[in-house]
Amino acid sequence: MKLYFRLLGYEMKTLLRDSMNLFMLIYPLFMMVMVGWLIPMILSRSGVSNDSAAYALSMLTVFVLVLSIGGFISGILLGFSLLENKDEQTIKAIAVSPITVKGYVLFKTTYAYVLGVLGTFVMIFGLQSFFGESFSFRYQDIAFGLANLQFWQIVLFSLVSSLMTPTAGALMAAVAKNKIEGFALTKSAGIILMMPLLVLLEAFTDWKQYVLGIVPNFWAVKALFNESFRLNHPDNLSFMGYLIIGTLYALLIAALSIRFFIKRVNAERSS
Repeated sequence: MKLYFRLLGYEMKTLLRDSMNLFMLIYPLFMMVMVGWLIPMILSRSGVSNDSAAYALSMLTVFVLVLSIGGFISGILLGFSLLENKDEQTIKAIAVSPITVKGYVLFKTTYAYVLGVLGTFVMIFGLQSFFGESFSFRYQDIAFGLANLQFWQIVLFSLVSSLMTPTAGALMAAVAKNKIEGFALTKSAGIILMMPLLVLLEAFTDWKQYVLGIVPNFWAVKALFNESFRLNHPDNLSFMGYLIIGTLYALLIAALSIRFFIKRVNAERSS
């Protein structure tokens, strides 16, 4: 256990010196300001009024993207970190140490997950606290507002949505051979990031919404999206129902992804 505390101490010391860690600290604030202030200002200067359908659809789109991005971004940064460990042969050195590869990967995953939770919470709670008016409008005669969200719902959403971190990071580090391939994978994985946007389509308001459930971040996104709209469609689950399924599904694929990465590392060591 002392070894892990030493690792944590090292990570904390390099928090502001490492560019990836620094980005993890900055991007929630950057996204909050961009989505809550910059985009509404651009829409306003473009002649789009706050009570128009174009404004509502634009803000809903960026809102769903914000809901989707937290665990994905922290997962990508985890993947780059693991790839850097592979390039520098750190993984091979750890393999013969008391920590083991599995222990090190779980530590890095937990560390990235915690940063993802904090980042997601800052984005959503910050938007609600400082830019609530920008997200207060009507869409298709339904009132939308971040004021509908309760504090505990934002906390639970942050915890569940960030469970995508281990899957994104482990799969990226397992499949990519280097950082260049990893960067290419992040661009392709953007398709996954965009899929929860389909909840905005009327076609996915009924039972067909569960087709999107194959994407890990759908369940948490849909839960908070429904609460923001106060949607009570008969085919919808409760807030906790979405989160419970999302948690179990995310943990399952995260475990499989981490196991896959460790097997790839062990195979590379023995070859």
